[in-house]
Amino acid sequence: MSVQTTRSSTSVSARSGGPPKGGNVVDPLRLLRQNLTLLIATGVSGLILGVVCFVIAAMYFPSFQGVVRYQLLEEIGSADVAIGKETRNEDTVARLAQTAAYNAISEPLLEKVVRDREVQGIEWMNQFKDEAGLVNHTEALRELLEEISANHLKRTQFFEIKWGAGNPDDVMALLNSVTQTYEQSRRNDRENRLRRAIDPYEVSVQQIESDIADLENQIEGDIESSEILTLESDGGSVQEDLVNRELERNMVLTQIEQYGGQQKQLQAKLTGFQDASQDDIREAEMDPVVMRSLQEIQSIRGSLAEHRQRFREDHPQVKSTQGMLDARIRAKDRKIEEIINRNLTSSLSGVTNALTQLLNTEKMLDSEIITMRTALVESTGHLSDLAKLESKLKRKEERKQDIQRQIDDIKAVFLRTDSDIVALAVPVQRPTEPFFPLWYTMIPGVAFLLLLSVGGVVFVRELLDQRVRTTTDVLSVPGAKLLGVIPDLKDDPTESTRGETVVRDHPNSVLAESYRQFAATFRRARLDADAKSVLFSAGMPNAGTTSVVLNLASTAAAAGRSVAVVDANFRRPKIAPMLGLDPLDPGLGDILCEGQSIDSVISKTSDGISVIPAGTPANRVFERFDGEAMGEFLASMHERFDVILIDGPPLVVASESMSIANAADASILVVRAYSEQRGLVARLIRQLNEQSGIFLGVVLNRPRNTAGGYFRRNYEAMAAYSNDVDSK
Repeated sequence: MSVQTTRSSTSVSARSGGPPKGGNVVDPLRLLRQNLTLLIATGVSGLILGVVCFVIAAMYFPSFQGVVRYQLLEEIGSADVAIGKETRNEDTVARLAQTAAYNAISEPLLEKVVRDREVQGIEWMNQFKDEAGLVNHTEALRELLEEISANHLKRTQFFEIKWGAGNPDDVMALLNSVTQTYEQSRRNDRENRLRRAIDPYEVSVQQIESDIADLENQIEGDIESSEILTLESDGGSVQEDLVNRELERNMVLTQIEQYGGQQKQLQAKLTGFQDASQDDIREAEMDPVVMRSLQEIQSIRGSLAEHRQRFREDHPQVKSTQGMLDARIRAKDRKIEEIINRNLTSSLSGVTNALTQLLNTEKMLDSEIITMRTALVESTGHLSDLAKLESKLKRKEERKQDIQRQIDDIKAVFLRTDSDIVALAVPVQRPTEPFFPLWYTMIPGVAFLLLLSVGGVVFVRELLDQRVRTTTDVLSVPGAKLLGVIPDLKDDPTESTRGETVVRDHPNSVLAESYRQFAATFRRARLDADAKSVLFSAGMPNAGTTSVVLNLASTAAAAGRSVAVVDANFRRPKIAPMLGLDPLDPGLGDILCEGQSIDSVISKTSDGISVIPAGTPANRVFERFDGEAMGEFLASMHERFDVILIDGPPLVVASESMSIANAADASILVVRAYSEQRGLVARLIRQLNEQSGIFLGVVLNRPRNTAGGYFRRNYEAMAAYSNDVDSK
């Protein structure tokens, strides 16, 4: 009763203990060592392939790139300022530069470029000509929009326009045309902005000149009708107050005229009679939403270029991306128009409020002036009227002069060569060296891509490999406890010849030392579980279970313990042939079927191992393992021996192994490396844990230790130490 309790508690401990379990664990160092030759060969092949690709690309696909660089200049506040002063922050400069860069390669300007006669004669345009030699300007424009780029240089006031082609002369000719077209566009823009800026003032000047002519005629008529020779008169304090009020009103009228002109201009823009100015558009384009739209358009254009390189023009992906680009451009234009209208409406509201205040002030001043004039008229008569007309005439002339000075200031600012915020810094130069291919990027790049591809395949293959290969794989199986690792005979530096009896025949070999280390761990686990009879079984055939049992028995016998080996593999018994016994001799089957005594079937080897073979073929009945005879047999063996090692059949192909595990005190699973899947091992461990016998752990047999390096060094150290002992 106490023994059964110990077994149960130990079984629970074995099921719940152990290291943390996870998925497929990849050892990078082991993987690198295992595939080092392949990776070196891949790297060398990649370098050779990179050289070949570089030579082919240099001969047949060279690309030359040209660059035009522009600079953002400081703002000029007025015509009398000698040098502009930079007051913009870094974000503002970046937005202005990006906006200018976008305008430089905008679709309308590039359409003029592809229609330039000099550009139509370059080699690059031949791909867009039909059989009659006519250029498809739409296709040329679309291709140019994809290839040309303009970007702001971060943390500077420069932006660059770049374009590349296979002929350096084509690069120079096309970028020169882009530069000239952009320069002409900016000149036209400056002229239009100047015209729009002075138009309201010139209209005011014409109106004032008409008023002056009317006043002069009126004064002349009054003088003739009243026969007045002079306008000099002393109206006292009333006259002085009147003059002051008229001067104030004159200033107010000047401001009203200015705000009125601004109001008309804003209303004309809002109603569509006048286009928005470039300043209005530029202010709208600096809005964060528009800037993000511009960046998205640039990104979509890059994607469209990539899709056109990968697919044909009529491919759905190309059409989809083109539609997305057109939609984003339309959305951007609508957003700019919305922001312009919003800004214009805001400006119109401010101007209207200011104009309303000025008109109210004018009315107040007019009321005061009328009152004063009435008093003067009563005292001076026609002289006062003439003085009023003369004063009004003078004010008109002063207002005309003020407006004319403002027009002259505006013209002076626009006529300055440095008034434009964009200036050509570095014109395009004929490229002398190809931009593509570059040997220092292509050769290492091809080698790296090939190495990365092969390495990725190796890594994925390793990641998806579910076989048990190393001790790490064993420990990752739920419920597994690693008791020992038995190396492959090929990895033994001592050149052992027979693995089944290596402990007996080659005691100083690495393989024998590995069995002794396993025997020590096995003995501790067996004693902790209070187990004498232990079943050794594998999941699949050819796992090396018999070799493990025989060598473990040799180790126990050498330690002075009484040990018995029982061949319970009725399907393929191997114990007797390996030990030089007759496989047809009576054995376990005869004990279970005919009740023969243990003494009548047991044999003893020269090294002290008691052996019970499988028995005669007629008595190898699998179902006998599930009867009481098996339990009675093991009970008798417990009285005779310290440890009973049972060589069982594979669990997957022989169901009787579970019956043996249920009858034995404990069980051990032998797993051959690179042979069994982790899922199968986990299932077998779970099934063994469900039996009465305690599951002690797993023995990993024949791993490839040369790949990992760690066990290989241990094996070499064992062999060297053993050889030193032998020589002494």
